[in-house]
Amino acid sequence: MIPASKMIKMRALDANGLNHMAEQLRDGLCPMVSMVHEKETFTLLVNRFCWNHEDKYQDKPLHYRSHVGLLFRHVQKVQRKGFEQHSPDRILNLLHIHVKEESKMTWVHLVFSKGHEIRLSVQKLEVYLSDLHDPWPTRSKPMHLHEHMEEMVA
Repeated sequence: MIPASKMIKMRALDANGLNHMAEQLRDGLCPMVSMVHEKETFTLLVNRFCWNHEDKYQDKPLHYRSHVGLLFRHVQKVQRKGFEQHSPDRILNLLHIHVKEESKMTWVHLVFSKGHEIRLSVQKLEVYLSDLHDPWPTRSKPMHLHEHMEEMVA
């Protein structure tokens, strides 16, 4: 069980704050069916890997995952790249979130694996993230290309 101090609840009002959120959400799994844009908000559910906590069980690493809610406010437009919105059973792997300023508009880019992306046009940056319940244990840990390469060489 993860101690309450390791559960996350965050607010971002600038790019730096959003970068801290992005670190916690790296390798999160996002079901398309959980993504909703209405009344200037964009919400989604993320099955996040808990990078901030690891235990041992029978001398083997034990990791955790948790469902978190992610809420963007002041959203004017949502654009999708590389996939159709009409695939509600699809699950996307979140790689990174970053912000790009263009004239009077701020764009938030949610970058997923396989070249998929969601781009949010926001009047101002205001984002909330919170664990929704207790995390559950998992033995698997996301692995990245450089880790695969190191494993092949070893």
